[in-house]
Amino acid sequence: MSLLDEVLDLFGWVPPPRPRPKSSRDPKRTPGTDAPPAPRPEPAATREPVPAPPARARPLGRTEAETLAVVAPIAPHFRRVVYTRNRRIMASVAERGRALRLNEAFASAPRDVLVAVARLFSARDARTRARARGVVRAFIAQIPPAKGSAGPRRPRRRQVLPGDEKHLERLREEFRRVNAAHFGGALPEVPLFLSGQMRRRNGHFSSHPVEIVISRRLLTHAHPGEAEHTLRHEMIHLWQHAEGKKPDHGAEFRAWARRLDVHPRATRAVGWKNQPRR
Repeated sequence: MSLLDEVLDLFGWVPPPRPRPKSSRDPKRTPGTDAPPAPRPEPAATREPVPAPPARARPLGRTEAETLAVVAPIAPHFRRVVYTRNRRIMASVAERGRALRLNEAFASAPRDVLVAVARLFSARDARTRARARGVVRAFIAQIPPAKGSAGPRRPRRRQVLPGDEKHLERLREEFRRVNAAHFGGALPEVPLFLSGQMRRRNGHFSSHPVEIVISRRLLTHAHPGEAEHTLRHEMIHLWQHAEGKKPDHGAEFRAWARRLDVHPRATRAVGWKNQPRR
């Protein structure tokens, strides 16, 4: 016995048994006498569960079904009303005229405002639609801005490049010619602009602000007459707007398209002399 063992033995130290190797092939192991310890239970997961997203609160006021009950007697083609949070387009029609989409602020609108909405999208008389539009716009104007909103959007400033003026003058001449020949000069002369951002459209008519925008590529890369074709298309939308009608591609548009030799649909094939890069 070593000196270390003697000193430790004075204090009652007992050396621990040597661990035996765990092997199922150990011939000296007696079944049931050397059972492995019970497995320790795994600690419960400490990660907190991810909370479910809060349910979207229903807007105060009428339900969608209650709003439909107000507008349906005036505009029976509406089968349902859908509330949205779109503040850029406060009221619109979807699903081929069967659904009325309204900003959720209309849930608390007075009854006469909802009646005006129904007449705006259903009346055939231009004066009736104009009066209804005034009622709807007055209601929209008093809606408070959304939380965190930066206020009303400023009109977009159109950029006129140095080489645009000759193209714009060419379009102005076409505008005056068509206005005098087909509209009796009744169309207001609106600002014309060119855009280099259009990829899927050839032109655009805007009512806020009132303007006509033509793709710059039609004047630089397309065959002669393609830009004028698109301008006449947008002039029909301008006429619809001036008459208090909603710009669309319905039967009235198609009738004007035949008069002005314009393609009757929103999209058409363009003849390119030099295909531009997309």
